[in-house]
Amino acid sequence: MIETTKELMDINKIVVEICKEGTIWSEIIDNILQPNNHLKNELLSEVCLYYLENKEKIESVWAEGYFKYYFINTIKNQIRSNTSSFHKNIRINKFETIDGEIEVEYDEDKDGIEYKIDFENKLKKINNTLKKIKISWFERQMYIEYYVNNKTYRQIEEEYDLDHVLVWKTVTKVVKILKNNINKNKND
Repeated sequence: MIETTKELMDINKIVVEICKEGTIWSEIIDNILQPNNHLKNELLSEVCLYYLENKEKIESVWAEGYFKYYFINTIKNQIRSNTSSFHKNIRINKFETIDGEIEVEYDEDKDGIEYKIDFENKLKKINNTLKKIKISWFERQMYIEYYVNNKTYRQIEEEYDLDHVLVWKTVTKVVKILKNNINKNKND
């Protein structure tokens, strides 16, 4: 096993190392992901993509000797954040933490006709409300990029040369405005 020391490691060797079964990296993923270890390969794919996109940073973290800490946080963020690529690409609906264990719930009825009708009705409500509310072009565009064009905050950041936190705050603000307007109209 390769130890996280100040030795130079290129990104390819790092990615190969974290993907090996039986290593400390594999154990970390198993412990954090448990009882949903069947998602391990998908999680590793998203982590590797993120690391390859951020090659210099990951190589620097390894060289500085705090890769293990960084790796653990990467895994936790991918699993728990509803804005992570893992969450979006695997289409996880909800994460719950119960006594430190993460349970993943899927909507198994997504193929049912009731679900599709309900989904279409909600989408119509959202689109109608989106047309009526007063938000800036920027707010509307960030919302569309995230929800309609299915881009991650990091992708939007790169495309528009914006900070991903700004994009997240903007999208969150629009969602709050939408919810308030939908709820207000429901009560009227």
